[in-house]
Amino acid sequence: MGEIDPNTVKPGWIALLIVLALGAATVLLWRSMAKQLKRIDFDPTDGRTTPADATADAPAPSGDQPTEPSSPAPAGAAAPTTTDEAASGPDRGRARE
Repeated sequence: MGEIDPNTVKPGWIALLIVLALGAATVLLWRSMAKQLKRIDFDPTDGRTTPADATADAPAPSGDQPTEPSSPAPAGAAAPTTTDEAASGPDRGRARE
């Protein structure tokens, strides 16, 4: 094989056709997506009526209230607990790898 002269190398017609085909596919997919998005029935109120005097500072309505506290320990009991095996091991204080 001989050397390639950089002054004579030019892009081919096949590369141009590939770029044009990718552009056409992008346009067609974009149009299809726009049609699908127009079909979506988006109702921001979700069937519920909102009071006319509601402000953005009001808390959001919540249907379910928790029946018990979400944390198992009372507030202030946040210290970690360890077992005897973990506390007395020979590699105590070293990070596990």
